[in-house]
Amino acid sequence: MKTLLQSPPVRECAATACSFNDSGCHAPAITVASAGDAASCATFVESSVQGGIAEVTGAVGACARSECVYNTNLACKAESITVGPGATVSDCLTYQPA
Repeated sequence: MKTLLQSPPVRECAATACSFNDSGCHAPAITVASAGDAASCATFVESSVQGGIAEVTGAVGACARSECVYNTNLACKAESITVGPGATVSDCLTYQPA
C-alpha cells in the first residue's frame, strides 16, 4: 500500500495568488478537478492568509481527469506535476489526454 509520501509532488506552481504557494506548493495534497476543459487545481485558494505547511512540498492527492494518460483510478501516476496558468489561473500543466 502506498502512502501520501509516494504521491507525485507538485514540482512547480506558478499560481502566485494561491495561499498555498510560497516559493512552491505547501498544501499537503492537491486535487486536480475537471472544470470543463480545464485540469484545474481545486485546492487553489486566493487569500491573504498563508496556507499549508512550510515543511511540506505539495503532492497530488486526487485527480478527477480520468482521461489523462497519468490517471489510474483517479490517482496521478506522473513523476511530478507543474501547476500554472492555462484555462484557469491554476491548471495542471502536466495533464495529457489519453
